[in-house]
Amino acid sequence: MEAFNQINSSQYLYLESITEPEDNTLRLVLAEAKANGPEHDLEIAGTTISGLRNIETTEGCAIYEIFFAEYICYNVTNESYADNAPQDTYVGKLARLYKSSAYIAFMEVSTFATSDYPGPFSHYGFCCLNHCVDVISTTKPQIVRRVVA
Repeated sequence: MEAFNQINSSQYLYLESITEPEDNTLRLVLAEAKANGPEHDLEIAGTTISGLRNIETTEGCAIYEIFFAEYICYNVTNESYADNAPQDTYVGKLARLYKSSAYIAFMEVSTFATSDYPGPFSHYGFCCLNHCVDVISTTKPQIVRRVVA
């Protein structure tokens, strides 16, 4: 998927919004971000961390609107707690297509969805700053890219 390659060329992503425009459809808006501005220091509990830069969406960054016409399930995890399970195998970095995953195993034991009904499905993952989004869907996402002016 060409759009996944474009997303994966980003340094960082922010989840700008997640909505269900209609029942059982899903729309994600992801904003590309990059280190921007002058370096600065941050003091935490008496320790100074130097050489930090803000991570921001700026002019020239891409915005990705990702639309799933239907889904079986989706999950949003605080990035601070996200981890890969031993059975997770995928391609991609920020936008992932999983071959197997703990999330698929969870879906299989917590729903009656199978590859027979509603049909073959795929697990997509989007790794953003602050949020990780997992979507299991029988449809490929439609992805529209635009650039911040």
